[in-house]
Amino acid sequence: MSNLPRSALVILCVLAAPMLGGLQCTELEPGLRAGTCIRDITPVSPSLAAAYQTAFGQPGVVNHSDPVYLAGFGNNRRATGYHDRLWARGTVLDGPGGRIAIVALDLVGYSNAEVETIRGLVAAESEVDYLVVHSTHQHEGPDTLGIWGANPLISGLDFGYLDFVNEAVASCVDEAVQNLEIARVRYATAFGEGLSMGLDPEDDGLGVADTKVLAGDSLLSPATAGRIVDPLLTAMQIRKRSHPFETMATLVNFASHPESMGSGNTLVTSDFPHYVRERIEAQLGGMAIWVSGDLGVLQGPLHIDVLDPNTGQAAVRRSFRFAEVHGTQLADRVVEKLAGLTPLGDSTPEISFATVKPVAVPLANPFFRLFIAVGVLNTRSTTLYTDGLPVSGLDHPLPPPGDWIPQAIGEDLHTEVGAFRIGEASFGVLPTELDPQIGNVYRAEMQGAAHKFLIGLGNDEIGYQLPSSKWDNSCHACASYIVADAEDQCPFYPNIDCNTVFENNVGQEVDPTISGEMIPLLRQLH
Repeated sequence: MSNLPRSALVILCVLAAPMLGGLQCTELEPGLRAGTCIRDITPVSPSLAAAYQTAFGQPGVVNHSDPVYLAGFGNNRRATGYHDRLWARGTVLDGPGGRIAIVALDLVGYSNAEVETIRGLVAAESEVDYLVVHSTHQHEGPDTLGIWGANPLISGLDFGYLDFVNEAVASCVDEAVQNLEIARVRYATAFGEGLSMGLDPEDDGLGVADTKVLAGDSLLSPATAGRIVDPLLTAMQIRKRSHPFETMATLVNFASHPESMGSGNTLVTSDFPHYVRERIEAQLGGMAIWVSGDLGVLQGPLHIDVLDPNTGQAAVRRSFRFAEVHGTQLADRVVEKLAGLTPLGDSTPEISFATVKPVAVPLANPFFRLFIAVGVLNTRSTTLYTDGLPVSGLDHPLPPPGDWIPQAIGEDLHTEVGAFRIGEASFGVLPTELDPQIGNVYRAEMQGAAHKFLIGLGNDEIGYQLPSSKWDNSCHACASYIVADAEDQCPFYPNIDCNTVFENNVGQEVDPTISGEMIPLLRQLH
């Protein structure tokens, strides 16, 4: 490979084209180029192989041991079959300023160390400047973090499956690079008003509900009794530059947990994004990519109602029909918005990007320290650090009655944040499930961007991110008592808030740390 940057090679190729007859310059034609790729990452265990073939009419490659623990709700929820496949769906965009790859996984989350493995597997010849691996955070796929095994102290991870996904994503990116062709891109931002019926007290008719009102939210949003949601549907459409300008990919960004089927479902499914993608592909062609946004604390579809056009009534909640109606309505809103845009121009958007790695986040969660100590969390991804240096070992620092509970030592965990611009659109890449209130802060920093995307659970999954002013420390403070089954002895009892927002949270310093790095990046890319 040449050591010259691609931009210099393009200039050289253009200057030399008359002498070369133009044939050798096809690969380096200037302008925005894009490619897409897709891989089936459905977990197939020996006991589910027949179910996969029955569901999809073809044999599946066994890539997971038995059982397949489903992530996102409680422990010991085992997959019994399949409704639809899980995918890695990717696009690569190359233009003046760099080459960006975005791959969305139908998974609950993916650790930064695994993302780094993927980056190492991507061919050097692909020359990807910045790779984003995003998890949709759907709740009916395999446990890829470890905390949803048979019980809280048994990991649900299968490392062979992680290896399979890593190889699949890397080969997907390489394929997208190999298929780069001249393209054009355009954007649309739609609003969620009317995407739900507003029948539930928590449903404001925006297609997503806030099911965890925190302290102070009522002051911020008195009109909705403290409910704060991000109702924006933001889309990026990539189309071929040559006639008939076929759609290559449509990326949709929305802030809602893909968990409409609820905890009772045991069929593997990507949830309502499956129907969003099917509808967009049927209407626009190409490949649809779903990317979840600022869905933390707790934005989702479990407390909304959607009108079923077949019955004229609200679709039954926790059903695939609900997921189909909801997903189709989201897709139609995006399609309608894109249809109203003016024809694409021939301008080439500039690409820019910036990252910070590592970002050291203080680990205050005693449950996470316990899970690291006993190997529940991904042992390939849970190195802790003190003063920037990796440390290992155990201690027993919790007070009685839990002074026997092992805790991994080390002050911080390491993660990363990133941001990039593609023409008139700005993208923030966060390792968290961030509160829409924080999302609004980030969007305000995307100066000069007409369209604003937030990629949550991007390149890592470290849990919830909420304003530190809303922190409730009772869950972490009572961890020793809770694990010892003596929570009534904790000084905070009975006012212990161990809702998932606090239980699955690194600690109060998450937002100050992440925002302290993220906001300067967004400003840098103005």
